[in-house]
Amino acid sequence: MKLGLYGGTFDPVHLAHLIIANIACDELHLDRLIFMPCAAPPHKYNPHLTNGEHRLRMLELAIAGYARFACSDLEIRQGGTSYTIDTVKRLRDEYNLAQKDFYLIIGADNLKEFHTWKQPQQILEICRLAVAARPDYLMDDTPGNLRPEVNRLAVPLLEISSTIIRQRVQQEKSITFFVPEPVQDYIRLNGLYRR
Repeated sequence: MKLGLYGGTFDPVHLAHLIIANIACDELHLDRLIFMPCAAPPHKYNPHLTNGEHRLRMLELAIAGYARFACSDLEIRQGGTSYTIDTVKRLRDEYNLAQKDFYLIIGADNLKEFHTWKQPQQILEICRLAVAARPDYLMDDTPGNLRPEVNRLAVPLLEISSTIIRQRVQQEKSITFFVPEPVQDYIRLNGLYRR
């Protein structure tokens, strides 16, 4: 089995996330890709982070009907700061994965900071990195000791971010075509991202 792990705040999940996941499945020949919403990210403190149950539910709505996609509440259930090293160890053991069959999908913005993560070298011993280009981040900024470990994903550079979506909701602007329709409905029905 070939497995991909795609973690993040997903506050909210949007179409660029789903496009990256779909391309990762195709390019890396993944049998399954697991979306992992974090409880509290160590590098992006956000006192306004939406409740994990809402973020998890929006992911479930976004991926419904896609057989290769799944989402996990592992980090949300654990609570506290979410460290990638702990998650990849758990998934490696749970799925009995060899390093060659386990990919961590991250954006180029995260790659630039990867050396500051908890136990980055140990992460690379457990899984391989697959990196999606992001607007305003150069893949050439990859630290030299990581370059051989990186699998570059050929994804379109879409200027869609969760921040932009939250701002649009606050400004009472449409988020149609930014998020899947069920996610848009969920945001509206639950009053998320209002002032």
